[in-house]
Amino acid sequence: MTDIDPNSPANLRALMLYDISQRKTMRESIENHRFLCKHLGKKAILYDEYELCFNRCLNENYHSTIEKRDLSIPDILVCILSDVIDRKTAKKSIDDLCNAFKNHKIDKKDHKCCFKRFHNGHVSQVTFSDLPEDVLAEIVGRCDMKSYLNLRKVSYGLRTVIDQLAPPCTDIEVHCGLQKFYVNGALLADSISFNTPNSHLPIEEIERRMPGTLTLLLRNPKLQLKNFLFYTVPGPEETLSDTETVINLINSFDRKLHVKNCSIGVDSEKELIGILQCFKPGTLEQIELLIDLFPLSNEIVEIDQWKQAKHLRLEGFNLPSIDHLLHFSTIEASVDPISLEDLVMLCKFERGNSNWLKIYKN
Repeated sequence: MTDIDPNSPANLRALMLYDISQRKTMRESIENHRFLCKHLGKKAILYDEYELCFNRCLNENYHSTIEKRDLSIPDILVCILSDVIDRKTAKKSIDDLCNAFKNHKIDKKDHKCCFKRFHNGHVSQVTFSDLPEDVLAEIVGRCDMKSYLNLRKVSYGLRTVIDQLAPPCTDIEVHCGLQKFYVNGALLADSISFNTPNSHLPIEEIERRMPGTLTLLLRNPKLQLKNFLFYTVPGPEETLSDTETVINLINSFDRKLHVKNCSIGVDSEKELIGILQCFKPGTLEQIELLIDLFPLSNEIVEIDQWKQAKHLRLEGFNLPSIDHLLHFSTIEASVDPISLEDLVMLCKFERGNSNWLKIYKN
C-alpha cells in the first residue's frame, strides 16, 4: 500500500504524458495504469474516463509541439514508481524520463534516491520529515517566525521533527498587564489575555492559559535567547497572576532558560527573583532592572544568576551593599543618592577599572 494515488488528476496526467512520449497507445497506457493500480492495491478508474483523460493529454502534447512551447512538467514521482514496477533499470528510467521531459532538467540524484526507495519497497512519498536533521535545521534557521510557525503546520511528522530543533528566535519580550508579547520585535497574533490562573493548577492547564506561541518557544529545550525582556504594568490583580503563570511554566521544564541579556521591570522583589532564577547561571551576562517601586535587598545578591552576571544596569533602585557589586565588570546606574561611604569605596575601586561605573543621579 502507498499514499501515492495513481488516480489523482496530477498523477494521471504525469503517467499519460510519459506514456505518450514513449509512443504507447491508449490501450497500452491503460494496461500499464491498471497494472500499477493492482500492484498498489488501488482500484483503477473506468475505461471511458481514462480514455477521456488520455485524449486530453494527447491534445495537450500535440499543441505544445506545434506551438513549440514546453509542457508544464508534472510530478514525475509516480512515473518513477511505474518504472520500478515495470522492472526498468535505473538507467533506462532516467533516460526515458529525460527524453520525455527533455526541456526540463531532471535531477539525477533525486531520481536515484526515489528509484532506490521504491525498488526497496518504500513506496510512500518522501516527505519533509524524511530530510536529514542538519538540512531541516538549516531550513528552520533561515525562517522568520511567521514562516517557522507555518512550517510546523505542514504535517504532524514535520512538526515533531521541527520541535526538536532550535527555533529561529533570539529575542522574547513579555508585557504582563498589557497581555502582549513580542518575538524578534514582532507582536505575535496569539498575544492575548493570559487569563487569571490558579497557581495550584496542573502545568497542562497553566500552559493552556498561556499564548500558544510563547509556550511553544519556552518549552523548546534548544531555545537560546540573546535578549529576554519581561515587564509588568501596574494595575489589575491579573498582572501578578500573569507573572506567576510565566514563572510557573518555565519552572516546570526542569531546566533553566539559556539567556544572555535580560531586562526586567516588575512590581516586587519576589517577582524579580522568580524571573531571574528562571535563567541559566553562567550564560546570563547582563542584568537590567528598570523600575523603582521597591529597593533591592541583600536577598537578590545570594542567587547564582546575580553572582555570575558580568554587567549590571540599574534604573531607579537604591544600590545594594557595595560588596555585592564588585564582581561586575561594568555597572551603569541611575539611582537615588548613595551614602558617602559607598561612594568613597566605589571611587577607590574604579581607579583600576576606568570603564567600570557610570552613575546618573535621579
